[in-house]
Amino acid sequence: MCDFIPELSDIILELNNQTTDSDRPFTGQLHTDQGERGKTEVKGIRFRDLADCVVKAFIDSAGFTLENCDEMHQRANDGTLNYNDLYELDLSRMDPIALIQNITIRVEKAMGIFPNLPKAKP
Repeated sequence: MCDFIPELSDIILELNNQTTDSDRPFTGQLHTDQGERGKTEVKGIRFRDLADCVVKAFIDSAGFTLENCDEMHQRANDGTLNYNDLYELDLSRMDPIALIQNITIRVEKAMGIFPNLPKAKP
């Protein structure tokens, strides 16, 4: 590979190279939580709703490690998932960045604004 072309792994790491400083600018890609999409304020949901979003996002992010993956996803979507179901997940195989992304998507769905994407420019 050419010296001036970065490795794919380096590109992926740089995309997620964000601190948690609340004053950092929203300089990410428009459709991401580090860009314009990330400026959206969370409104209209309760803390219990937020906790439910996190539980469902765990299933979205690590559910593939289960034999009953499809069933777990269905239960996450139809409201029959139980918090104790999380103990069935193999968290060592979960992508933590996917968890963050899935939480924000679940919150957007709970707020009724998903997909929360900027308008395409002509």
